[in-house]
Amino acid sequence: MQEKTIHTPSPKNFNLMVSGQIISILGSALLRFALSLYVLDTTGSGSLFATLFAISNIPLLLAPLGGAIADRFNRRNLMVIFDFTSSAIVLSLIILMSVGSISVFTAGTSMVLLSIVSALYTPAVTASIPLLVEKGKLEGANGLVQAVQALSAVAAPVLGGILYGIMGFRTVAAVSCILFFLSAVMEIFIRIP
Repeated sequence: MQEKTIHTPSPKNFNLMVSGQIISILGSALLRFALSLYVLDTTGSGSLFATLFAISNIPLLLAPLGGAIADRFNRRNLMVIFDFTSSAIVLSLIILMSVGSISVFTAGTSMVLLSIVSALYTPAVTASIPLLVEKGKLEGANGLVQAVQALSAVAAPVLGGILYGIMGFRTVAAVSCILFFLSAVMEIFIRIP
């Protein structure tokens, strides 16, 4: 007869996941806003700035698709893949900027791609919560994850504007690229049963 092993959730795994979520969700939203400001600076068009920022938020409607993907595949691996993908998108943008200025189309495409990754990332996090926390702490854990998502919607434009003004877009992009990469490496150590 085979013995069943009972899984006891580890706070370390949940903390790693939330840290990765903060970097991924907030970082993606911050970067999309900073990229919009870059377009505003280079083109001088406020309507183009607003249009690009609005278009970059449309892919967030893909969250149901992200839920279906999270139900079928290893959630930890998805989080790692999505963060490496975000890092690669930003690295590509940095490389393009180093050889010349980026076009509005390139900026818009990068914003949409980051938004798609973010929309697919969130359900993988949400679906992992019940597996990473004890039943009695589930409500608080869900609240924390939802707070991070809400905070990113409010804080990203403010933080993005401040960092863009202080450091410029290239530095914001470089820091974001490194953070996405580090988040992916950190998430490799999450153990989701």
